[in-house]
Amino acid sequence: MTAAERLTLIQVKIERAKEHIATLHKVIQGFFDSKPYQVSTKRDASRRLVYYLSKVQPTPICIAVIAGDAIQNLRTALDHMAWQLFLIGTGGAISNKHIYFPIADDATAYNSRLEKLRQKGVRTDAIRALNAIQPYKGGKDEKLWVLNELNNRDKHRLLVTVGSSYQSMNIGAYARKMLINATGGQFPIPKIDDYLRPNENLFPLKVGDKLFIDAVDAQENSELDFRFNVVLNEPRVIEGAPLIDTLNNFSYIVNKTVLLFEPCLT
Repeated sequence: MTAAERLTLIQVKIERAKEHIATLHKVIQGFFDSKPYQVSTKRDASRRLVYYLSKVQPTPICIAVIAGDAIQNLRTALDHMAWQLFLIGTGGAISNKHIYFPIADDATAYNSRLEKLRQKGVRTDAIRALNAIQPYKGGKDEKLWVLNELNNRDKHRLLVTVGSSYQSMNIGAYARKMLINATGGQFPIPKIDDYLRPNENLFPLKVGDKLFIDAVDAQENSELDFRFNVVLNEPRVIEGAPLIDTLNNFSYIVNKTVLLFEPCLT
């Protein structure tokens, strides 16, 4: 086969992952359209105005299922590439079921896996290319390690952890209300939209979570709105990362990695 033909066999898994991501985007949009969150206000003991969540609908379980499918397809694309490199290096004459794209927890373990691939017949040019990628924790392409960890957790636990998270507050609307109060409403103040991310990663969201605490005796601001997102959250791997953006980024990185090996596929 030509290098282009081999790339097509590998990239079909990446394209399948993109289809899952497109489906996921529609499912998440439908979830948001159902208005799953409700923000209310109350006074605390100091008479400060507190904006808090009075309603939180559970994130549909199908979101985690589809995300896991996308992650698996992307990880599999890398393994398919490793298999093609093995076939080229051995001329396809040697059967070996234990060929996979090497990803490890550290540089030492990664180098050990590279050596095993070399011993199995993978060519020197492919080994050099693999060595330059560094897909291990702390390596140049650490995000491939993150992808691998998510795939492993999904396989053993069935579902990667996804859920709702507090994304941002319209601080511009808050500033506009303060300007109106300061000027006594004598001057027209244009609408200001400027969203600020919170310092704390609220995940998973639950009824009663405080989103913003205003001043003592402050009046409720009807223009003050809050944004939410569906995120990936796996402790010590990836925490509070927007799901769709992260999967799209994984797709880009995997495809870029595959294309780096095109010269080795001839």
